[in-house]
Amino acid sequence: MNKTPLTTTPDSVDIAISCKTLTEDIVDDIYSQLQNEAYAFILVFFSPLYVGTKFSTELRRKFNNTPVYGCSSAGELTSEGLSEGAIVAVGFRASDFGVVCCLIENLDQFTITDGQAQVQKSFEVFQSNRSVYKPHSLALMLVDGLCYCEERLVSAVNSGIKDIPLIGGSAGDGLQFSKTSIVYDGEIKENAAILLLIESRPPLHIFKSDSFLPSPVKFVVTRADPEKRIVYELNAMPAATAYATALGVNETDLNPLSFASHPLSVCFGGDHYVRSIQDVNADGSFRFYCAIDEGIVFTLSEIGDMVQGIEETMEEIQQNIGKPQMVLGFDCILRRLMYEINQSKGQVNQLFKDHRVIGFNTYGEQIHGMHLNQTFSGIAIGR
Repeated sequence: MNKTPLTTTPDSVDIAISCKTLTEDIVDDIYSQLQNEAYAFILVFFSPLYVGTKFSTELRRKFNNTPVYGCSSAGELTSEGLSEGAIVAVGFRASDFGVVCCLIENLDQFTITDGQAQVQKSFEVFQSNRSVYKPHSLALMLVDGLCYCEERLVSAVNSGIKDIPLIGGSAGDGLQFSKTSIVYDGEIKENAAILLLIESRPPLHIFKSDSFLPSPVKFVVTRADPEKRIVYELNAMPAATAYATALGVNETDLNPLSFASHPLSVCFGGDHYVRSIQDVNADGSFRFYCAIDEGIVFTLSEIGDMVQGIEETMEEIQQNIGKPQMVLGFDCILRRLMYEINQSKGQVNQLFKDHRVIGFNTYGEQIHGMHLNQTFSGIAIGR
């Protein structure tokens, strides 16, 4: 992908996209596009091809020790639309933004109590440093997408940030499900999450869009391992057998495209929320992207018109804050697969380009007090 510097607005954020391969070239490329402004912080989302590089550390040094935060992706959302193998960088100008970052490590040993204590300390620092000139606030969370503890994290974080809205995404590594990375102040972290408490002069609008249609078909989880997010049985049958039978296909034909096309959802308060299948194991069990438990009732769903859903979301944003200068988006990897299946990728690319959507494809999305799957969510930054 050939990239020329993007013409930026005279507002609050600057965007850079790079597909260079050498660390020095990556840093120089991003530096040349970010206008050399004074930034409160820089966000980076990057292909797993770059996990082993030192570009984030060097980028921090290049910008006079400006904090650099971010994560690896399952695909990138760039100024040209959907991409793979790129680095996306967003500079948030210090004149319009402030940030306090909370690093949460050792997620394999994470407890809600400890998490709440960490978040509370950062929240108190954030509140004491708030500026009257930056009246809007946001909590942005990026988390290791293979930690399997997003629900506990969201619970701990949401209770510690009071009325600040929470949005976030789970880091990915394509469809490898092997190793994801978090960037904290320019350093690569694993088994970790970061929470950015952000104050903003421009108005902000959090959004969530999904496009699925529940069917009459129901499954009850009759045997599971909640800690590992594995379902062994649905309706007292091997999970893969029950699911494949409902779809009218062979178990051997099940793959990520099957799961993307026919997600399972749960109903809370009259609304359905997707609980996406990550993979089918050799024993016919399913591993999920979200928390599961025995006794949960799943509804088999189908995908609706995702393009229309994105269009309606963009209309909602403009009605709330006018035309945004940027939309920071977290789009589930399974939605990306669906764009390919239903041949809507070109339309999605144009929508993302027209509305300046920048971000990454995730292994899960967080909004307010919930960890979700198969949504397009994020934060729109007004002018």
